[in-house]
Amino acid sequence: MADDADLRVYRRGPDRYMLWSTRVSDVLLDDVTRGELVEWYLHKRPDGARDEIGALVDAADDRAASDGTDSYEESPDWLSGN
Repeated sequence: MADDADLRVYRRGPDRYMLWSTRVSDVLLDDVTRGELVEWYLHKRPDGARDEIGALVDAADDRAASDGTDSYEESPDWLSGN
């Protein structure tokens, strides 16, 4: 799942996230906590693992920490379409 190109997590703010799908080019979840995102993912993809979605959330936190922004709207990663 960490290599799953159809899902991307962006941080909206401290402990708030958005789940983006490139498959549908739209937001699947918005303004949710890490726990809510994980539970939704495990419900929708029962074959998925908690570590897989956790890696996507961790990547969002890492990107936010490295680009100095608190939300996806400000993120260069989001603005560039990556």
